[in-house]
Amino acid sequence: MRKVPVIVTVLGLAVAGCGFSTVDRNSSVSISGRALDESGKPLGNTRILLVKQADIGEVIFGSVLTVGTLSTICFAPDPPAICQRARTATTDSDGRYHFEVKGSDTQGSLGTEATMNVVFSGRSAGPSTTVSFVAEHDSVVVPDARLWDLAARAASGAGGIALSWRPLPASAGSRTSYSAQLYDARSGAVLWSQPATGRRTAIDPRLLEDRPGAAAVSASTELPGGDGAGKVRASFLSERLPVRASAGAPPSRGRRCAVVTGPAPDTGPFRTPCGETDGDLSRPARMVPAAGSVATGVVVDLGRVRPVDLVVARGFSGQFLVETSVDGKAFSTVATGFGQAYAVQPGGHPAARYVRLRSPAGLDESLSSEISVW
Repeated sequence: MRKVPVIVTVLGLAVAGCGFSTVDRNSSVSISGRALDESGKPLGNTRILLVKQADIGEVIFGSVLTVGTLSTICFAPDPPAICQRARTATTDSDGRYHFEVKGSDTQGSLGTEATMNVVFSGRSAGPSTTVSFVAEHDSVVVPDARLWDLAARAASGAGGIALSWRPLPASAGSRTSYSAQLYDARSGAVLWSQPATGRRTAIDPRLLEDRPGAAAVSASTELPGGDGAGKVRASFLSERLPVRASAGAPPSRGRRCAVVTGPAPDTGPFRTPCGETDGDLSRPARMVPAAGSVATGVVVDLGRVRPVDLVVARGFSGQFLVETSVDGKAFSTVATGFGQAYAVQPGGHPAARYVRLRSPAGLDESLSSEISVW
């Protein structure tokens, strides 16, 4: 399988809230709800997490979190900092949980309504649920939420990584949407997520490269009920299924790169090794620009002129340009990307030796993680 959408999805932490919070920062806010198992019975004696989704003023570059995968990461042995800041509670015999937080804990850095996430899972690596909402006043009742068995199946073959699942029933909520996701088998980090429809989809194996991986399906719905929680969405994640890495390493693996500075842009000297081509798809490259300048992008030297069929960018922030060049001097823009994980197949498979990704606005991209060119 060799086709991917121009923009597959955004990985990372979305902008929280769309309006300013009316909750007093110094007040005490009660958040309660009930968790149910896959049969709809109370999920008793179960650990529940409350995680505030970072807003644009708090976002951590290089993050691998996305709504619907929080439990995958936060229940891992070595979770990232945002999970370590999560509040925890344990359900009673009726599946009920309760959190008491400050008003400021429900707000973003600019006083906006922050998206709050209640996360739970019945068993390790099994199905999990993330319920997202905002606190509209001091007493918030989250709608009952349950685990759903999507009966996901995964297979790796010549056609790519195939995923199938059982659609949610109407009782699971309204406005249902699905996505397919890839994970690093070792760290549990989310490597890829893409929209899906119907009962099956396929993921280009090049998005997994040569890393041992796992795949899962996520279904998202709007939940009715609740009080003081705004519009509530639930993301139901299937169990993670092992998948085989069949694509190998991209031609860009281990190639030298140069830091781009400024929106003009200027290019520094080429260096090897390069954190942007080292094969670590989630760890920030930490590009170091010249003193007094900002790393706004990177240029990868493929070593020779070759057809460019697919460019995958990970860990970039804001809008960025994908550009190609034969000589490293004259560049042509082949795509405009936005978000933490992006893939593009340039029209006509242009021949190029140099591939450049940069922020036209001059944003700091020093913590982007990887550029893969096929």
